[in-house]
Amino acid sequence: MAQAIANALFKAEDQADQGLMAASALISLMAETRLDHRLSAVLAADAVSEITEAIRAFGEARARLVAAHNALEQAAPALIGRETRLMGPLTGKPAADRPAATGHLSAVA
Repeated sequence: MAQAIANALFKAEDQADQGLMAASALISLMAETRLDHRLSAVLAADAVSEITEAIRAFGEARARLVAAHNALEQAAPALIGRETRLMGPLTGKPAADRPAATGHLSAVA
């Protein structure tokens, strides 16, 4: 049960990052295209504003998923009934905080 929740959380975190990347690529392409073709900054200005707002929303969603991740880590012992540490792909975490990457639940003494 706990690993299924953890896996779904990791997937949601990854998708939030992919959303950020896709929206950032879109805004970058639009700016590049405008500059390369010497188009007016007024052209599609509303669209640029909407996309930057979407990027902000993706960032906020990602922050909330990270907060949920922390809350689930705190709740894990109560959910599972013993002291545990849920482990996922561990990408981007500081080396000092990295347990052995097994992708499975492990009991903590």
